[in-house]
Amino acid sequence: CTMQRQFNILCVDDDLGIRRYLSKSLDDTYQIKFYALGFECLAKCQQWDHDLILIDATLPDMVSEQLVEKLKAMPELHNTPIVIVSYKDSEKERARFAKCGCDHFLSKVASPQDIKLLLANLINQAA
Repeated sequence: CTMQRQFNILCVDDDLGIRRYLSKSLDDTYQIKFYALGFECLAKCQQWDHDLILIDATLPDMVSEQLVEKLKAMPELHNTPIVIVSYKDSEKERARFAKCGCDHFLSKVASPQDIKLLLANLINQAA
């Protein structure tokens, strides 16, 4: 039997509840590294190879769009899918993040199945 490779996901979110929810929703196929702050993510994200990046729509220390733009500007992360995670699931909110280069949008109330499906699809598309 072939070992399924682990996918590395970077998650920037200061909400402990969401961090726990994501940890529980995803199985051993996914290794998640959490950062509470955008600046922390920018300072440390190059130390690790990511398949996908999840970013909270409202970060305490910087504007989420700025974080997306800064990450997309890094040559090694240029093709890494970035997903914004938000409680506000509206066309306006989706359009706002699509403008700054965000690849996908995930509602914070999505079910674990929906989250896994989205992540698997995005990682496969990027591969």
